[in-house]
Amino acid sequence: MIRTVLLHKADELYLAKCAQEHKFSYGIIVGHQAELNKSVVVHMARNNEEDADLEDLSDVRLTISDINSQALASQWLSASKMCPGSFDVIGIFISSVRPDVASEDSAEFKNAKKLFSDVYDTLLKSSKTFGVYTTDVAQTDFVFLAYSLANKKVLCKNYSYGKHCKKTYFTANIKCIICGGIFTDMEHRFVEKPFEWIPLECNFDMDDVIPINDPARRINIEEQFQNIIVAMRSNLMASEVFLQNEMVEDTIELQAYIKKKKTKEEKEKNTSTAPRESTTADQAPLELLGNNQSSNSQINGAIRASIVLPLKCHLNNDTEIKVREFNGSMRMSGILSTRIYCNPRNSIADVKRFLRDDVLRSLVTRIQVYCDGLTDPHVTNEAIYISEPPRRVYFTLPSDSDGKKANSVHSPVQFSEYLFRGEAPTVVVAQAKQILDIELDPETIVLDAEGLPDDANFLSAGSGVLRDIETQGMPSSMPKRELSRSLYMLGISVALLVLLVSVALHFALNGQQ
Repeated sequence: MIRTVLLHKADELYLAKCAQEHKFSYGIIVGHQAELNKSVVVHMARNNEEDADLEDLSDVRLTISDINSQALASQWLSASKMCPGSFDVIGIFISSVRPDVASEDSAEFKNAKKLFSDVYDTLLKSSKTFGVYTTDVAQTDFVFLAYSLANKKVLCKNYSYGKHCKKTYFTANIKCIICGGIFTDMEHRFVEKPFEWIPLECNFDMDDVIPINDPARRINIEEQFQNIIVAMRSNLMASEVFLQNEMVEDTIELQAYIKKKKTKEEKEKNTSTAPRESTTADQAPLELLGNNQSSNSQINGAIRASIVLPLKCHLNNDTEIKVREFNGSMRMSGILSTRIYCNPRNSIADVKRFLRDDVLRSLVTRIQVYCDGLTDPHVTNEAIYISEPPRRVYFTLPSDSDGKKANSVHSPVQFSEYLFRGEAPTVVVAQAKQILDIELDPETIVLDAEGLPDDANFLSAGSGVLRDIETQGMPSSMPKRELSRSLYMLGISVALLVLLVSVALHFALNGQQ
């Protein structure tokens, strides 16, 4: 079955605007998988990394072969970190005033295949975690979209990376070393009606302890954080997701669940003769966040979800209890804010996967941003070391103006960025402009979705916690146990010295007599 990609009319205006102003533009496509063979374009972002190197943007004669794959891969990876778990970067777009860019028989189209291959290779080499943002299988099919302002023509193709083509020369079953992947046919449609998005929210409570098995005296923090990602991904894959505190069947569609829930509530309201008492946990209303409950950090009308992790003893099939020694431990503590936007046709199984993916993506991104700022990733295993990763903040895609759209019926779509303690919202504004090509007002950024951590919880946690020496000074690099032992030995030494002096004085006095 041929894949289909749906675009809004505002996307066509944005492509035309890029071609008119810059003659030749390229960038990324952020989308959502609505059905098995249907994707919806959520946002397009022009790559502007090379604008500073060009003196006259209106007189640029570039081609696809001139595109910097490194710059495009960097934008791709950065945008992936900003997307909610239900969205992802699904492809690349080209916009030009020349007609050959949208011709399948032109040399430009042949160069597009090499561009895709180079970008994907760069992503795999530059990021160890690329492809692990999901608890499912990472995507290998992408969208290539070329727009020509000369004839208003659009060329849309499906690019498959890692799929066997007609050639027989393969490298580690990853891709053909001759063709570098394949292009297949893909349908596209521009629609007038805004896309409908259903928001879901979840606050994921993290409180776990992971052992450190590295026997070295100085351990690598980045490597230990990778162990956290692996452990959390395993736990999320085995977790269960509840919607409105209910277990919902995976096979039904999200819109069917909402309709069934509303019908049930209306029926109970009509059949009730007495005033309705407060709802119990298993009878929570569909819209938990009413007007009197909503705040700046919450989405009004969002479906509340809960992720329940399995007990660790249930993850192992062994019935015997095993005792293992380790050289330290890491404690994860805090609450992760999660927001996703789903298509009404998504199945409940997809909704649950998107929620898990958002938690995992948020955790991976925080760790990456935190590790990028470390001057020395090593720390002695004899010290207490507290790490404070950045917190998540949200911003809304701008409304329909200047070729941009807010394609939502129920709620504006929100992306996210991460701020360290003390960083200003202007950092988010700059990142959104550079990566997503949008203008933001700092006042509209949601900063209170996640709170700052309480340092007192860590200071009294014991010797199994790591302390961030770059953000807060350590009161002592020596654990209290060793300090007590040293004082004890010093006391014994002083006592023995006093005893020896006393004995010597005693014999000296007796000898004089």
